[in-house]
Amino acid sequence: MAVGGDPVRRAELARRLSVIEERIAVAARTAGRDPAGLALIAVSKTYSAEDVVMLHTLGVRQFAENREQEAGPKVTMVTRRLEQSCRDPAAGGAGGLAEVGVAPGAASGGSSEGPSVGAASGLDLSWHFVGQLQRNKARSVLCWADWVQSVDRSSLVGVLSRLAVERGRPLSICLQVSLDSWSDSGGRVGSVVADSGRGGVDPVGLPALADLVDEAPGLTLRGVMAVAPRGEPARPAFERLRAVAERLVLDHPQATVISAGMSRDLEAAVAEGATHLRIGTALFGERPGVP
Repeated sequence: MAVGGDPVRRAELARRLSVIEERIAVAARTAGRDPAGLALIAVSKTYSAEDVVMLHTLGVRQFAENREQEAGPKVTMVTRRLEQSCRDPAAGGAGGLAEVGVAPGAASGGSSEGPSVGAASGLDLSWHFVGQLQRNKARSVLCWADWVQSVDRSSLVGVLSRLAVERGRPLSICLQVSLDSWSDSGGRVGSVVADSGRGGVDPVGLPALADLVDEAPGLTLRGVMAVAPRGEPARPAFERLRAVAERLVLDHPQATVISAGMSRDLEAAVAEGATHLRIGTALFGERPGVP
């Protein structure tokens, strides 16, 4: 398949991306913030490598997956197609990489086995793992991920550190904070909130977990991540996350990332200081039967 892709699907993705960029820009201006300071992460789970490549041609530079078994083959395929286009720009056809630049506004993504993938490939592309990570899947995830945004327990830190050192490339880490329930962990390191359903560390245990990550070779502590609770207004939850993030950065000045906000609640996240927005459905369309 040429990098240009199906023109009908590409037009749909371009339209959806334009709508999201405008929502982000309006939310940023309303909050008195610069839209250029916000990074869009396209959550491509269940969608094809072709969709990822087309969004890349439209200027999106950061993508996220939450299922290791799906992500590995997809990332490899995307990397091969983009590398092929770099070698032969004509293969991209209309809308190929010859016209790719960093899109204005939020879509540029701003911050920062098989072929090399992610940042290691030399392509202008970053991959985030945002699902609940099991230790036995960590090696597979680190074959492609530049970021793991869902570290919520101390048992993951040593494993990720060792694997990042082995691969010879740092791994960016966000600590997932549970906003579902704020029970007191008694300060235990990386204490996960019980029954939250989606993982996340109790904020009381966050400082100790942050210290572990910060001291671990091969890991770079970047900030926090959270998902708004189900059935509750998003804004108060993101306000609590902002308070957690502000306390974290006092001891870890480099940990400035607040990854929060999805298709339905990005405005609330921007209002409460989110720096990275994880957008899936609004970009790609509905995912029937996928939680």
